[in-house]
Amino acid sequence: MRIQKITSIYILAMIALTAAFAQSPKQPKVQPGPGEPNWEDILKTRYGLSMRGDLANRVETTVEAVPGLFQKAGDGPVKFTPLIALGLETTTRGGWYAPGAKADAPHKHNLWSYKYKNTASDLEHEKNLPPPLLEGSSTMFDPGREPFGLWISNDGFDDGGVYTQPSVVAAINKRLAKQPYKAMIYPVKDKATDMIIPNAYLIGWEYSTNDDFQDVVCRVDNVVLTPKKH
Repeated sequence: MRIQKITSIYILAMIALTAAFAQSPKQPKVQPGPGEPNWEDILKTRYGLSMRGDLANRVETTVEAVPGLFQKAGDGPVKFTPLIALGLETTTRGGWYAPGAKADAPHKHNLWSYKYKNTASDLEHEKNLPPPLLEGSSTMFDPGREPFGLWISNDGFDDGGVYTQPSVVAAINKRLAKQPYKAMIYPVKDKATDMIIPNAYLIGWEYSTNDDFQDVVCRVDNVVLTPKKH
């Protein structure tokens, strides 16, 4: 009887897990990049993360309700660092923004830029990581105590870039308005212990339309992800 009870509990748990994913029909499918390491493998092998299981900003109801803002977690600056560059070779830029009164009016701040593209060999042999930043770049900033978001753009596209809030992408970027979920956010783990590192997040960015979510991989430190839409 005990074995049957345990089996029943396991089946119910699996049904609940399956249902949770089934309730997210708008969650974009991640496509492997052509000739590049795919996002699922990068997360698993480099960071000890599950692409779906550890996702912190999944689409549960609507894209607009997806959490996309952070707040500073403690004293000192926030650090926003690009780790891997698998997108276009044209200049990539990154920064932060304070939400505006309307979704199409964020107050953007530039931080860093690079003009580089990593290869699968770079990741395999731990070479040319992180991508070299261009002169004048900075990875540190202080947003104060108010919620803020992060953004990425590439000079190969004449648009407003992509943002951690899908609602801002939809409002600003006409090219991507129909698929505005462009940042997948995860906790950072210590692979040796499988323990979550507090106040640190890994972000996989997509600024194209193929949704491989590894155009830029970044880390942000000294922040917490706000649990609801602002």
